[in-house]
Amino acid sequence: MNYDAIVVGSGATGGIAAKELTEKGLKVLLLEAGPALDEAIFQRPGLKRQVNTWDRIAAGATGQHTQARCSWFSPDKRELFVNDLQNPYTTSADPFLWIRGRQVGGRFQSWGRVAVRMSDYDFKAASHDGYGDDWPIEYQDLVPYYDSVESFLKITGRKDNIANLPDGQFSNEAGLSSFEQKFQNTVQDKWPERKFTPWRYVATDATRADAEGKTHTTSPIAAAAATDNLTLRPNSVVSKVNIDPATGNASGVTFIDRETKQQHEVRANVVMLCASTIETVRLLLNSGTSTFPQGLANSSGVLGQYFMDQTNGVVFGSVPGATGFELVDGKHPGDNHGGFYIPRFQNLTDSSQYDFIRGFNIQGMVGRIPVPNHIPTLFGLTVQGEMLAAKENRITLNTRKKDAWGIPVANIDIRMGDNERRMAKAQMAAILEMVNTMGWNIEIAASILDIHNRDNLMPNASWFERTMFKLSYQKSLALGSAIHECGGARMGNDPSTSVLNKYNQSWDIPNLFVTDSSCFVSNGAGGPTLTTMALTARAAEFIASEYNGSANLTKAV
Repeated sequence: MNYDAIVVGSGATGGIAAKELTEKGLKVLLLEAGPALDEAIFQRPGLKRQVNTWDRIAAGATGQHTQARCSWFSPDKRELFVNDLQNPYTTSADPFLWIRGRQVGGRFQSWGRVAVRMSDYDFKAASHDGYGDDWPIEYQDLVPYYDSVESFLKITGRKDNIANLPDGQFSNEAGLSSFEQKFQNTVQDKWPERKFTPWRYVATDATRADAEGKTHTTSPIAAAAATDNLTLRPNSVVSKVNIDPATGNASGVTFIDRETKQQHEVRANVVMLCASTIETVRLLLNSGTSTFPQGLANSSGVLGQYFMDQTNGVVFGSVPGATGFELVDGKHPGDNHGGFYIPRFQNLTDSSQYDFIRGFNIQGMVGRIPVPNHIPTLFGLTVQGEMLAAKENRITLNTRKKDAWGIPVANIDIRMGDNERRMAKAQMAAILEMVNTMGWNIEIAASILDIHNRDNLMPNASWFERTMFKLSYQKSLALGSAIHECGGARMGNDPSTSVLNKYNQSWDIPNLFVTDSSCFVSNGAGGPTLTTMALTARAAEFIASEYNGSANLTKAV
């Protein structure tokens, strides 16, 4: 069968791509490298262990030695992480932690569900501070698509009129716990520039059982399936985008059955890559032709370059004199999602106060982590800072090493620069001064740079757990641990310096689109997921408007 469109990857962007294209009448084949997971997996009771050192060691022994470094890894969630022996990668600079999930729904099944908009402080950052390049779009270009995605996903949030964190279309109002409200009052009295808002997050039913109640899916995929225009094929490891030598257009893809390892080719008039940042770049690099020997759609030579993540730090502990937890937005402990969010407050106007450019956000939760009534009330804070786009930070292929399906693996060559190191130092200073002002007990304070409470680290843990944490924290909080990787197939206004145009369309191959976070020009301080979904909806609208039943879309301009 010849499809109108093939979408590679079924996560946040792949689901939105399938939904938007099928609702516009296109016949879509959605390819997912992993299986559809049984609904029963998602009904398991969660394990109530904090550091779970032994669980992580056991996971490493069964092939998840890298994935077990993820902060929220636990055995009851093991199916949401890949097997690292089957899915290896290599690095050639600083350590990089690549957290991956291969299942229908991708990482949309497991992400933190925080969905924040970017603003022109991000899209036009280069115009503000002179570093790098502006995006080929501005905030107003994405507003209708932000609105659409937020309304569909039923975002919970609160309008707070923060200039660099635009308000969205919120279906329900988010709240703060009493502890978080006290935290806000104390912090803003002392540091009024640190604006608080409750988390803006996706409704629980965005991931759900399928129509038959057997497997777990996502609401975008379910909406696409309801059109009868979707064919979903799990266990399909895409190895190559194919090109018609007569036209130079994409003709479809080659994939390998995950279980049988049999190779298949499928055809379509449009190909959308939504496989996640590193996987998409890897796929393009593995799809090189005589016309594009250094990777498909790479006439610019920048494919794989300008790869980014965010600098990460964490502080966990307890609130003296308080026990138990509060229900805030949810009706039961399993749905007590939410927290507080402090968007970037650095370098928005006067940049003379800091020894770095761009900035970081702080977020977390206080008093809503479920614990028995006799257990001290817990808090957890994270801080994530923008990494500057640098040409030398890049994804390449390691042709000497292959995955379980014989496909050359990605090599990640990334390192922090001076700006990232200065920012990471300031991040932890900011988060610790707030926690210390509150008088809270700190059990873990660690960042990509160091452990910041070595003398009182994990006071209630065993010596073995403390030792293991000290030995492993640098890899667990390395670049990649924010799980906000982006760049490598950047958008731009100039085909000589970018891979994609403003509609996420390849400059070189007009029926090839890339809408996951690999398209980012800069990564900002917030999470990229909502923006990638909005970009995908915008690209899908463009495709539908240009589509005439053939592969001959208007060449990118």
